[in-house]
Amino acid sequence: MTPLNIINGPKPSQVAMIMALSTIIGHDPDTFIAAFAGSIIFVVSAADFAIWARILLFGASMIVGLTCADFCAQVLSLLSGKLFGLTLDVPPGVGAVIGAAAAVRLLMYLSTRPKKVGSIFDRHFRKDEK
Repeated sequence: MTPLNIINGPKPSQVAMIMALSTIIGHDPDTFIAAFAGSIIFVVSAADFAIWARILLFGASMIVGLTCADFCAQVLSLLSGKLFGLTLDVPPGVGAVIGAAAAVRLLMYLSTRPKKVGSIFDRHFRKDEK
């Protein structure tokens, strides 16, 4: 793979497409299908957005689901052991569904700004501004 030349390199859209394709290609088909299903679940539950926003959020949800599939599966395995005393080996496909359905919604929740309180990021990382 050739190194990126910032000045004369490929356009950002080409880099984004290459990164998205490398994310998709590097996973098993069952993980891909599970991330797709989780993205569909997210888009169906995101009826409060315009159609173009839902399309963009679908893509983001799909990429996040593929990227964090193993992490979410490990967290689910750990939680099943801690909460229920069960030793489960959660497959990455289940992690992809959970990650794709929840990650974008979680990030949107953390970045919302209620009128009186502000976002969670504002409360913890910014000092009082008036």
